[in-house]
Amino acid sequence: MTRQGESMSRDQAIVMRYDSPDASRTGRDIVYLHGRGSNEREAGYTLALFGDADVRSYRGPISQGGGFAWFLNAGTGVAIPESLALETEKVGGWIASDTGRRRPWLCGFSNGAAMAGALFLKSPEAYAGLLMIGGCFAVPSGELPDFALAGKPVMFCRGKLDMVIPRHKFAEAQAYLAWRSGAVATMLVYEGGHELPLTIKSAVRAWLTGEESGTRAAD
Repeated sequence: MTRQGESMSRDQAIVMRYDSPDASRTGRDIVYLHGRGSNEREAGYTLALFGDADVRSYRGPISQGGGFAWFLNAGTGVAIPESLALETEKVGGWIASDTGRRRPWLCGFSNGAAMAGALFLKSPEAYAGLLMIGGCFAVPSGELPDFALAGKPVMFCRGKLDMVIPRHKFAEAQAYLAWRSGAVATMLVYEGGHELPLTIKSAVRAWLTGEESGTRAAD
């Protein structure tokens, strides 16, 4: 059974913690970022994806739609640049001030995936890897830097029937990760739409386990 609790950090971030009693000193740390209009408790639905892991889930800094968001949008899948820069700096600070011995894996869904992608692009050395589910990068593809993620593990997951994120944004993200980013990228297209799919849990767990041996050696 996973122990859980909500707290406010010293820099006023609201974070939900799910501490696995089975996670050893070599267990994994996950930072989970929720979708737009949701909140930090969304992570409770994702725990099966991560196996024996300590998971912390932050609340987005912007009130929106009865919940919270990570940045302001200029349109679906495209951030207002000033908002994205401001909030990426803020959220990155939250995570850095709360990170211990192990580098965490970043995981996000939808708007949270876009924020996770922005954080990873800004400071790839701070994280073990990136898992994006049902989301894309929040800037135009031409602004994504070449080889910014060289050698870093990334898993990109999207539903075949996802009608929320524009298809061209998914295509741009997949093309960037497969080529210009330099990342060691794994693509997973699953049956379903814009939702958190626990049907992919075995694939996600296997990917994390397979990648960890290499990333831990660098910690």
